[in-house]
This record gives sequence, C-alpha cells and structure tokens, in this order.
Amino acid sequence: MRFSRLVSPFAIFLVAALAGCHKNEPPKVEERVETKSTNPDGSTSKTTTDTKQYGSTMVSTTERTASGEKGKEKSESETVVGTVTEYAAGKKIVVLTGDGKKHSYDLDDKKTSASIDRRVTVGTKVQLDLARDNSGNRSVRVSPSA
Repeated sequence: MRFSRLVSPFAIFLVAALAGCHKNEPPKVEERVETKSTNPDGSTSKTTTDTKQYGSTMVSTTERTASGEKGKEKSESETVVGTVTEYAAGKKIVVLTGDGKKHSYDLDDKKTSASIDRRVTVGTKVQLDLARDNSGNRSVRVSPSA
C-alpha cells in the first residue's frame, strides 16, 4: 500500500513532464494540382504545381510542358518563402524553410539574371521567385516577405 502511494504522484509528475516536452511543429499543408489540355489545333499542354507549406514558409514548384508547332517546350517556376541564412551579393543566396531544408541558389551563373531587393540581408524573411525557360535561362527575384 505504501509503495503505491509513492508511485502514483511520481508517475503523474513524469507523465506531466513528458507531455510538456512535446515540440509544437508548424502546420504542414501539401497540395498537388495537375492540369492537362488539348487545343483545337492539336497542341497540348500540361501544368503541374506542387506546393508544400510549413507554418509561414512555403515551397511551390510549377512545371509546364507544351507541344505544338514549335515542338516541345518546357518551363519551370519555383517560389520559396523562408529566412535567408546565407547571402553573398551577386554570388549566392540560401533560404531556410520551416521544414528545416535549405534552398541554395547560384546567382552568378552566366544563364542567370538576378534581381535582389537591397533590403535583403541574412535573417530577412523573403519570397524568392525563380523561373527557367526552355533554353535553360533562369531569372531570380528576391524581395522581403510579410
């Protein structure tokens, strides 16, 4: 009897302590949207968008393929909302999202044009928009995010 009186308060304390150590994770939302179409002239297009949102950060990738008179064309775009962890003006930027992943972008590649808002520094929450065309040219635009 005496042992059960000692264990009960200890067990209650242990369970309460473990419950308090539970890490609150940001809400996670994943979405995939795919659209296919055929035009009257016989050309086709397909657009696929994958979005992953973790709390207030996000990664969204859109890929569009089209076939028609010009042959097959492909374009991609990506939007990343997160915190800048590394930034070398004109060279490189790294953005951390809520899922703990770092997204690194090379800004000095000869097929890349970059437009970075002058307010962007390490620690700034940003929206980075990347677009790639059929010939491999990339454009990167980075601005502070609300």
